[in-house]
Amino acid sequence: MSKETIRQTIDQIKTTDSMKAVKVAFDLSESNQDSITKITEVVSTMDNNMKLLATKVLKLEKKIEELEAHVEAYANREI
Repeated sequence: MSKETIRQTIDQIKTTDSMKAVKVAFDLSESNQDSITKITEVVSTMDNNMKLLATKVLKLEKKIEELEAHVEAYANREI
C-alpha cells in the first residue's frame, strides 16, 4: 500500500470507531513486523550456526582420514 493510498484511506474515515479500527490494524501490522524481524534474526543465526557446524564436521572428517592413513601406514610397515 503506497503512502498516498494510506493517506486517502485515512482521510475517508469519518467515525471514531473507524479510526480505532484503523489504529488496531496498524498496531497489529507493527506487531507482526516485529515478529517477522525476530524470526528473520533467529533463522539467520541458525544458518550461521549450521555453516559453522558443517565447517567443523569437514575438518574432523579430514583429520579422521589423515589418522586412518597413518594407522594403515603403521600397520603395513615392515618390521
